[in-house]
Amino acid sequence: MKRKICFILMILTFLLLLAACGQNAESMMTNEENANAENKLNDDMEETVKEVDEGDNDFEEEYNVVVGNEKDGTMSVIYYPEERQELVYLDGEAHNLEVNVESQLIWVTINPPHGDNEDEEHSHSHENDGNEEEDKVKQEKVVAYDINTLEKVEEHQVGSHPAHVTATENGEIVVVTNSGDNSVTVINRKTDEVVNVEVGEYPHGVRISPDQQYAYIANMQSADVSIIDLQLNEEVNRVHVGEGAVQTGFSHDGKYAFVGLHVDNQLAVIDTSSQEVIKHINVGVGPVQMFASYNNQYVIVANQGSEENPSDTISIIGLDTLEVEKELSLGKGAHGIVISKDSKYAFVTNMFEDTVSVVDLKKLEEVKRLDVGEYPNGISIN
Repeated sequence: MKRKICFILMILTFLLLLAACGQNAESMMTNEENANAENKLNDDMEETVKEVDEGDNDFEEEYNVVVGNEKDGTMSVIYYPEERQELVYLDGEAHNLEVNVESQLIWVTINPPHGDNEDEEHSHSHENDGNEEEDKVKQEKVVAYDINTLEKVEEHQVGSHPAHVTATENGEIVVVTNSGDNSVTVINRKTDEVVNVEVGEYPHGVRISPDQQYAYIANMQSADVSIIDLQLNEEVNRVHVGEGAVQTGFSHDGKYAFVGLHVDNQLAVIDTSSQEVIKHINVGVGPVQMFASYNNQYVIVANQGSEENPSDTISIIGLDTLEVEKELSLGKGAHGIVISKDSKYAFVTNMFEDTVSVVDLKKLEEVKRLDVGEYPNGISIN
């Protein structure tokens, strides 16, 4: 695109210079000669633009992909296709994250580190001040990092064991699921109002509908989805979907909502107009996250399995048929997924082998596998 703009600017500059010269030499050329010269120039300009357009097919955009590495308390920022990475050390474990393009913030849910040797393994995390429970509460929060400087710029205390985070497109409303106390924290950054809303059992994944009106929360232990009206800040419906409801998602036209059913090995499809389940699609083993392409061609499901019996596939489902079109093998524990705005690539975290797969959505093939931190979980893109 940048090359196209440069070529067009050069052509326009040339036309202006030619017009100026033409005025001085007007007496030296006939009307017919002027017309012939103008037609030739137009033809040359069309040919040049055509060549630039064709060349743009090989032009690669840069994608900034952000990954939360849960077990080593870091966040990887990948610049693709350059493949350069920056590593950000967090003050706890990042369970999930999301980039908000409008505010240019990376929102991350932070939990206390766990493990037998957490003091040695997580030296960058808070030190215990003698009150273990109080220290734990302080570390359960959602934080925001500036995507350009990678500096922490905002922090909010939330409920117990924050899992997923999402924000409205304008970045003003932030929603966090609190798996430990069956609630959702809704933060209004414009008014500083913070509201806790009761939902189902063990709320985990959350996404906001394309019309920005509702948040759909996947409740893992009550096998349902809580629908919260973001204007009223209250649950307005609860829809039974199936066992192991782990994450939600939407088609970008707003027609469908999706729920990954980790136990049932299915993707539940909700008609958003009726807020009712209209279909269950069989996918791979232990599905977790899903993401729809922006061109409304596919919804892709990452099938994680378990650490003892990891799956390694993604299920590629056609949005026009709601049928699986292809199963593609990636790395062990395919968990988080995001798709670029141009619908060219899907990026998938492989949790049990510490990598991220890059999938070409035109070829429906894996084209790259990148090493990241330990236990890559959430993934998002700028």
